[in-house]
Amino acid sequence: MPRRCAGWGSPIAEWDRATHPKASASEAPARRTIHPVRMTRTRHGPISRRRFPSVMQTSPVSVSPWRAGASGLVLTLVALLLLAACQTVPASAPPAPVEPPLPGSLMTAIVPLPRDPPGFNAYLSDTGYEELLGELVYEGLAEMAPDGSFYARLALELPTQENGGISPDGLTVTWRLRDHVVWSDGRPFTSDDVRFTYEALQHPNNKLARDTGVELIDSLETPDDYTVVLRYREPYANLWGQFGGRGVGIFPRHACGDLGWMYGWQCNTEPVGTGPFVLESWEEGKQIVMARNPRYWQTERPFLDRIIFPIVPDGMERADMLADGDSDAALWLTPEQLKYLDRTPELRRVTLPGRWLLRVVFNLDTPPSPPPDSTPTPAPRRRAPTPTPGPPGPNPALADPRVRQALDLAIDRQRLADEVFGGRARPASGEFFRGWTECPDLLATLYDPEAARLLLAEAGWLDLDGNGIVEAHGVAGIPENTPLQIRFTAPDSWEELLKAQKLVAQMWKDIGVRVSAEIAAPRDLQGTWEEKGLEVQSRFEVDLWDDGYPGTDPTDYLIWRYASWAAPGPRNNNQGGNVMRFRNSEVDRLLQEALTQVDPRERRTTLCQIGRILADERPMLYLVYFTEVHALSPRLQNVVINPNDTLTWDAFNWQVSR
Repeated sequence: MPRRCAGWGSPIAEWDRATHPKASASEAPARRTIHPVRMTRTRHGPISRRRFPSVMQTSPVSVSPWRAGASGLVLTLVALLLLAACQTVPASAPPAPVEPPLPGSLMTAIVPLPRDPPGFNAYLSDTGYEELLGELVYEGLAEMAPDGSFYARLALELPTQENGGISPDGLTVTWRLRDHVVWSDGRPFTSDDVRFTYEALQHPNNKLARDTGVELIDSLETPDDYTVVLRYREPYANLWGQFGGRGVGIFPRHACGDLGWMYGWQCNTEPVGTGPFVLESWEEGKQIVMARNPRYWQTERPFLDRIIFPIVPDGMERADMLADGDSDAALWLTPEQLKYLDRTPELRRVTLPGRWLLRVVFNLDTPPSPPPDSTPTPAPRRRAPTPTPGPPGPNPALADPRVRQALDLAIDRQRLADEVFGGRARPASGEFFRGWTECPDLLATLYDPEAARLLLAEAGWLDLDGNGIVEAHGVAGIPENTPLQIRFTAPDSWEELLKAQKLVAQMWKDIGVRVSAEIAAPRDLQGTWEEKGLEVQSRFEVDLWDDGYPGTDPTDYLIWRYASWAAPGPRNNNQGGNVMRFRNSEVDRLLQEALTQVDPRERRTTLCQIGRILADERPMLYLVYFTEVHALSPRLQNVVINPNDTLTWDAFNWQVSR
């Protein structure tokens, strides 16, 4: 069944109270649902599904001094984040060194957390905490820089066709590893550790919280201690990021455990890594202390001696610690915390787009033809009787793109963000609003109810009887005088979602649409075919939920969600994610093209083309995306914000000054 997801006031993306018994309702004030599937391309078809185990502005990242009542100075991502050593061509080193420690450095940073993390392994869970801490310990073969380019980390260079690392057909990839890296316990890092990580990720017993693409690898060879050769069955676009990312990387064979029991690994809670910090102590419910790794392969790094993570469940107490100078950061702030911290203007505020995007989903399936005797009998009056609602299914009125566009124009996204989500969301223009995938030319639809009414009239929907509801006049396939009405369903999974449903329904009523707002259990709405899920069985009209691609690469998610072959049906055993039944041959072509584009910048051009088609066709309406807000003390120096990674991605450069 769908896992429960915490709200925008918490970093937790997916969690289960059964595995987090100490979590209270106050720590998770809102719930979200995610479709209980993962996206995987297979040899036998472009897409298949396995069950999970367990939002557009032109510059969505902002960093500002704290100013009460103001959004602060929004800096463009490029100006903030360009790194000298982060190139799309092979990079031989991580980002360029910064200046030596500032005079008077305190050498310890304090970053409170609301609860203990599940562990240090972000492959197993997606709470945000394990990413934050795992990034300090584990490193990937390559990592993504703030501008969306990749740079080599444990690898000596990025494999390319130019340096012989990628074969002409893109199916053989050779990684050359650094030969001077050791694990924090002193054992050498070798290609056998990469093999161990690969074998663990592809083991059927290990149910992962994120997609890795390892199922596309036919074989892995280690001809020597510092060479890894991967042979793919088909080109994989995210091959540079496959063994790295937010809080994950390569694991040590000698310090973890059995390949087929990742949940029981010792290194989940007693990590041995190649990263800049090591676990010094963990007192559950009190604090986690990360100490400088004396064996770190990047000389003179990290600058800090320690990062201490006190466990402070009370959000206002964490805010008070930052305001009083007792900590250096407050993470994942709620509106209440933000208001309290407005009194401390010297703080640095960081706003990042999160994964989750609130969306309206249309059923574009072809409606079944009604039997001849089902046509309403004309009544001796101007307006036909209100039809009795039949079984749920596609609404023929929504097949007209003008009707979908009118519904789009009728939604005031800024009001939705402010009134329902307390300003913790921003108007969205599409799937590509965060990190390297951002498409600046795609803008959120402007609120224009008058234009919406004109579009409905153009499509044949007018209110000629003056009762406030538009009805069909000359609309193909719809009986004359039939009122425009839609079933609008949302899962009963978190309070703010239902508030958003109510507000959007009212906006549609304001342009003359009769809306029946309904609530369904998440499993009833988004369950599998065997569970008789309404969406997978095409038994819905219009739904509202939030979703988003995990990690930094949306390619597999887009195929699962929008490819014509991903519409649930016999071809994919009724397991595709394209519940809209959206079909567009150009989108299909572009998705296949994106699979062959290893360079993220090249792939972004293709993805933005897809985004423009989706904006025109509107199989979904993209409402708002949810943001993460952090506050940093001015004492914490050299923090570079990376929208493609977690906050601690370059903690080896952090300093704390007097």
